[in-house]
Formats: sequence, structure tokens, C-alpha cells
Amino acid sequence: MIKNIVFDLGGVLIDFNEKNYLQKIGLNKDDVLLFSKIIFHSSDWGDYNTSKYNLLETKNNLIKKYPTYTQKINYIFDSLDFKYILFEIKDTAKYLIELKKENYNIFVLSDASKDCYEYFKKFEFFKFVDGAVYSFEVGSNKPNGKNYTTLLNKYNLIPEETIFIDDKLENIEMAKNFNIHAILFTNLEDLKNKILKLL
Repeated sequence: MIKNIVFDLGGVLIDFNEKNYLQKIGLNKDDVLLFSKIIFHSSDWGDYNTSKYNLLETKNNLIKKYPTYTQKINYIFDSLDFKYILFEIKDTAKYLIELKKENYNIFVLSDASKDCYEYFKKFEFFKFVDGAVYSFEVGSNKPNGKNYTTLLNKYNLIPEETIFIDDKLENIEMAKNFNIHAILFTNLEDLKNKILKLL
């Protein structure tokens, strides 16, 4: 019997759209692609999500790696505003609320920095979340098993009673290693159909 439904955030409930921000601050198409990759999809950003480095330290680490881009990296970080990056995915958020109203326990397991968390926790659907574990608290990103065991232990969740939803296959595979029912998120209709089969 399923009692708990665990959501990833990025790509499922929240659109992390760094390209929107980079365009907004005036970067051209080539620079948007370049700095999206070397900043926001880098191991350095991953370290920032785990609180290994703060935002300033992350910026300085990237400048050391890419000294020829010092000016632009400074500009990107000094103008950084998460309201131009983080957007609620409204249809999935609405579905989360529906599940909560059906008396399922709702949890979040996400790779996110403390700064991102402080911004997106204001989204309406967070009022319906019973608990969460973030990479900035744990010190590691998924698919590290520590993130999953922290969630299970913190809230006394029984894996066989739990569904986990994520948009990355490696995170799904790790959840299955803990006997958690895991669904790879592609779109909302597919998610609803797969959840219905498990409930």
C-alpha cells in the first residue's frame, strides 16, 4: 500500500531555466550556451548545491578554471537573481496538491543550494509538503545513496510504501536499489498513469 510520494524538484516541479537568466542579462546566443554549460551544468555548481562552496567561492573557482572569461563570470554571478531562473511547473504542482488532498504523505528529495531553497520555498505547493531533504543539507547530490537513506531515516519511510519521481534515470535506478517504487518523469500524463498503477 502506497502512503508516501516523493518528488524531485528540478525538471519535475521547478523549471531551472538558467538560459532565461543569461539571455535577460544580455548574453548572445553562443555565450548563453557556453556559460550555461561551464557554470550551471558544471561540477562546481554541483559542489555549490552541496554547500561545499558558497556562491562567491564557486565564482572564484570558475574564474581559476576559466581565467579568460573572468569578466563575464563576474558579471553573471554579480547579477545573479533566482527569480529569473526558478519557475514553478504549475501543472505538476497542481497534481502534487491533489495527491496531498487524497491523504498521501508528500516529500521532496532534491539537489538544491540553500540560496535556491530560500527562493523557491515560497511557491504555493510547498504548503502541502510534509518533509524534504536537500543536497545542501546532506552534503552530497543524487544519486548518492546518502541522500536516499537520509530521507528514509528522517521520516521513517518504508520503501515499499513509497514512490519516488525524478527526471534523471540514474536517480531512479538508485531509488530502486532501496526498494523504492521509482518513476522516471517525462510528462504529467505519463506520471499520472504510472502512479495510478501503483496506488
